Amino acid sequence: MNLEQLSMLAERLRKEAIGEPQWIEEKGVFEYSDHSAKVVTVLKMMRAAQGVHALNLLCHSGFLIDFGVIMRCVHDCEAEIYFLLEEFPKTSGNVDQFVKSFFESTIDGYLSMETHPVPTQKIRNAMVRVLKGRHEEETSTRLNNVFKTFSGYVHANYSHIMETYNGGALDFNLAGVPSVQQRQMRMELVELAANSVLHAAAYIAHTVGLKKVHSEIAQG
Repeated sequence: MNLEQLSMLAERLRKEAIGEPQWIEEKGVFEYSDHSAKVVTVLKMMRAAQGVHALNLLCHSGFLIDFGVIMRCVHDCEAEIYFLLEEFPKTSGNVDQFVKSFFESTIDGYLSMETHPVPTQKIRNAMVRVLKGRHEEETSTRLNNVFKTFSGYVHANYSHIMETYNGGALDFNLAGVPSVQQRQMRMELVELAANSVLHAAAYIAHTVGLKKVHSEIAQG
């Protein structure tokens, strides 16, 4: 997957679906006035697309732990996209709760958020239902295993830290793991991540009724 193509398609979808944010002079930031599930979904897609670019850079530099952290972020964004649009344009109590919590995290309000986050298991379960048409235990288990694996990088778990140790040089490769083999292995994950983000973008375009954009993404 060409990453420049991914960026172009993501921006095309964003502009068609939710347009441009407004400049808030008193805060010195851009924000969207439409606090809807569609806006959250598209912004999550943008974050995931940017994350793929970060994965590419981290992989080439050998920063394996940070690579795993971004992989977790990309997977989370994708799951949230399917969760938010599962019954679109209908919402649910969980979707409304997620959207409310999301928009409470403004630059001036993120320290005083009142709405509790939706449990991640409910979000992943929704993703399974969208992808498989029903709840399927095998797919659910696989998604949970992926989540647990990359969560280890987020929380700096023992085995994940030890991946960076070089027994030959007796150091932890603080400037990046130099192994070409290890980098090549993870480049396959970059390609898979790019494709999965593209699929999520196509799902958004189809669900919100952007047929032309959906066709372009499907061909991309």
